[in-house]
Amino acid sequence: MWRAADREMWCQTAISFAFLSAVAVAFDLDAHDAIGQTCASAMTQESIKQLKKLLDGQDASEVAGWGHQVDDTYPGMERLHFQVHDEKADGGFCGAKKTAICQDNICLLQSIKHFYGKVLSDEGRRVEFPAIDYQKVAKGIKFSDADLLKMLINLIGDLHQPMHVGFGGDDNGRNVIVKFRGEKTSLYDVWDKAISEAVRTHESHFWLGGWTHVRAVSTEWENDKARWKEDGADKSFERWLDESAQLACEKAYTNPVTGKKLAGPGAEGGEPELGEDVFQAWREIWLKQILIAGERTAIVLNDILDAKGAAKLQKGSKVHTKADEEKAKEEAEWEKERLERRKEEKKAAKSRTSARPPLFNPSVFLTNLSIALVTVPMTLVVANHGLNPQSYVHLVKSLLESGNGASAGAPKVPSKRYE
Repeated sequence: MWRAADREMWCQTAISFAFLSAVAVAFDLDAHDAIGQTCASAMTQESIKQLKKLLDGQDASEVAGWGHQVDDTYPGMERLHFQVHDEKADGGFCGAKKTAICQDNICLLQSIKHFYGKVLSDEGRRVEFPAIDYQKVAKGIKFSDADLLKMLINLIGDLHQPMHVGFGGDDNGRNVIVKFRGEKTSLYDVWDKAISEAVRTHESHFWLGGWTHVRAVSTEWENDKARWKEDGADKSFERWLDESAQLACEKAYTNPVTGKKLAGPGAEGGEPELGEDVFQAWREIWLKQILIAGERTAIVLNDILDAKGAAKLQKGSKVHTKADEEKAKEEAEWEKERLERRKEEKKAAKSRTSARPPLFNPSVFLTNLSIALVTVPMTLVVANHGLNPQSYVHLVKSLLESGNGASAGAPKVPSKRYE
C-alpha cells in the first residue's frame, strides 16, 4: 500500500521536475500564432472589435508569445501551463482514471477555469471559479482583464499539446528520449517544436497557404459550439482535457506505426527510432490539434467578448515582462537615433544656407550691366537691319548725310579776328 507521506513526497518531486526544469512553455511561437489565426477566423466581428480594443489593436495571433514572455520573467508561472498526471495514483499510467497533481489549483485546467471565471466576474456575471493565490505562483504579479484574456488564449492552446497533459514520471515526455527523423530529442520537444519546425521548413508553401481557417474543422467547430451551449464552460473545459489526455496516451506516448509504447509500463527500451512514417502520422494529428485549439479559443472569446459586459473590461497590461523592458530600450534607442538624425539634418540645412551667395552682388550687377549696354543695342541693330554689310554702309552714309545737312542749314558764326 502506498503511504500518504510517500505520495506527498513523490508529488513534490514530480512538481519540481515537471516545472522547474521546463525549457519551453508549450507549442512553439509559430504554432501558437497558427492557433491565433484559426481563432480569428472563427470569432464574431463584435468579439474581434472588443479584443483589439482591449489589446491595443492586437489580435489573438499577435499575443501568441505572451505566455512565454511571462514565464521568462516569472518562472513560477510555468506551473499553470501543465496538467501533470500522477501515474502512481489509481488508474496508473494511461489508465481510465487519471489523477492530476494540482496543489493550490496551480495547474492547467484549474487555471483556465480561474481566468475564465475571473474575467466573467469583472463583466458583472455571477459565476463560481477556482481561486488561485498568485503570490504562490509568482510574487508581485497582477493581471488586468486584458492580461486574463491573453492568459486564456495561451492556456487553451497549451491544453491541446498532448505532452502538456502527460505524466510526472517521465516529466511530461522530457525524459523520453527518441530519434525523430534522425535527430535525438525528447518526446516533449517532438510535440512542442520538432513537428512544427519540420512543416514550416519543408512545407513553407503549405504553412503560409491559409490552412489556419476554421472551415478546415467546421464539423468539430459546430459540435463544440453546440456542446458549449449545452454543457457550459466547466464541463467543456474538462471534456477538452480528457480528449487531450486520451490523445496523449493513444497517439503521443505510442509509436503510431508499430503500436509500441514509448513510455510507461511495457515501453520499448533505449532510444526508439521514429522515422518519416511516424512523422507523417503525427503531422496530421498535430495540425488538427492546432485547428481545434483555435476554434475552441474562439468559442471562449466569443462567449466573453460578444456580450454587453465586455465594455466594462480593463484594457492595458499590469504584467511587466523582460520583453517589455527590451522593447522599451529598443524604442528609446530608436528615438535617440531619430533625434540625432534630426539634429544632423538641421545642421546640414544651416550649412547649406550659410554657403549661399547674397541676393544682390554689386560687382556682378555692374558686370552684367556693362555687357547689357553693349549687347542690347547690337541685338536691336541686327534685328532691324539684318546681317547684310551693304545695309550698314547705307546706314552710315545716311547718318553722315544727315549730319552734313544739319550743318549747312545752320547760321554761320563770324570768326573773331585777333589783332
